[in-house]
Amino acid sequence: MMVEFANESYSSLIDRGEALVLENLSFTGCVFENSELSLTKDIRLRAVVRGVSLKDCTANGCGVGPALLEDVTIDGLATNDLLIIWGAAFNRVKLIGQIGKLKINPFVHHIDRSETTQQPFDDHRRMLYESIDWALDISSARFKEFDVRGIPARLIRIDPETQVVVTRERALSPGWRSGLSAANKLWPFMIDQFLASGAADTVLVAPLGAAKAKRDALLLGLKELRNLGVAEPR
Repeated sequence: MMVEFANESYSSLIDRGEALVLENLSFTGCVFENSELSLTKDIRLRAVVRGVSLKDCTANGCGVGPALLEDVTIDGLATNDLLIIWGAAFNRVKLIGQIGKLKINPFVHHIDRSETTQQPFDDHRRMLYESIDWALDISSARFKEFDVRGIPARLIRIDPETQVVVTRERALSPGWRSGLSAANKLWPFMIDQFLASGAADTVLVAPLGAAKAKRDALLLGLKELRNLGVAEPR
């Protein structure tokens, strides 16, 4: 049975590894401020969020640690700054509508990158991603800003008009950089960041929720990458 919350405000809710299970919850028009979920470096103490939906909610000064997110739908989410999700695992998570600034980071902790901390979460994600059909659906989202790392591109459902896949092989192919226009600066930078990460592929997403000038320039830049054979819609 779904438990529903509407037009509520939550402040300074801090989960420091309490092995929370948040299940079958619905939030509509709710505001979350200065709150953190799943702040832990111990995989046994991570939060599990399952069967949860958020609609037209706001997250200000919030963060998410290495939670396990399953069957989650977020339809509209405002942010006053960059919302970073650290080291979470995704299974059928859907982002829809107007979404603020969001970064999905594969690292569990912003400082501690040790094998002892990171490896258990990496191993779990790898096994999970080998067993599921899709992890993240962003095909109907309009982001102000978005960066996703740590999820294989084959498991991300995209809008091929505004979101593209870049493989390591294509990014390392010679000659394409000389064909870029002078204004196309962000996407080559993002590709360099992707190459440095060691990942096999990445998804680049035009920020459709950004101001028109920025949005149009970045859409043009993605089109240029496609024309040069670096980016491919899927």
